[in-house]
Amino acid sequence: MKHERIYIYGRHAVLEALTHAPKTIRKVFLAPEVRDPDLLKAVRAAGLEVARLGSEKKTRSVTGGEAHQGIVAVVALHALMQEYDDFIGGLESGPDTVLVILDELKDPHNVGAIIRSAAALGAAGVLIPSRRQAPVTGTVIKVSAGMAFRVPLVETGNLNLTVRDLQKRGFRVFGFEADAKDSVWNEPFDGPSVLLMGSEGEGIRRRTGELCDRLLTIPIHPRAESLNVAASAAVALAAWSNRHPRALKR
Repeated sequence: MKHERIYIYGRHAVLEALTHAPKTIRKVFLAPEVRDPDLLKAVRAAGLEVARLGSEKKTRSVTGGEAHQGIVAVVALHALMQEYDDFIGGLESGPDTVLVILDELKDPHNVGAIIRSAAALGAAGVLIPSRRQAPVTGTVIKVSAGMAFRVPLVETGNLNLTVRDLQKRGFRVFGFEADAKDSVWNEPFDGPSVLLMGSEGEGIRRRTGELCDRLLTIPIHPRAESLNVAASAAVALAAWSNRHPRALKR
């Protein structure tokens, strides 16, 4: 990850990065017709120079064909994501602390949506495995509505070791499965918590699930088979934040 760079695109995502995490940006490309005063002011404040955006064909190759509004920036991934040891060493946890862990999600849209919910509902960080997991990309950042620059994103290697370490530090780990016996609505979340979200197709891996302090379900109407993992994460975070209103005021 140390030398990886990703492209982010669109006015909102780039302006969020310039405003909240300017040190992550290495270069900004603008189309000649872009005359956005707020964006240009943010670029100057970050001490960056503007380069001219290349041809539409070349631009589409780095944005995956998604709308970019003539605005593209290069982000250093190592400056955006924290290493787990650095993050946990500086985290002051308490009853109003919740972390989200992703367990091998494959769809970048789900990853981005979960990051957005985590930022909106008071999470202290989103932990993302370095292997077998959709990485942070421009699509992830765009779907997060720029919230990837407002909530800590943390890279973790061995997920099971991370879970054990968090438990040693006083966190209770809650895994979410459709067939779990305990409802999320009945959980008090009365201490530092971790919400563990499994992959789209397989859910939480068996060995990881066995490490959880408790498995929770989100009760739904029988006409629906299941919830999308991003929707499940939003509901889980809402249930947690409902018991921790102070987390929404920090």
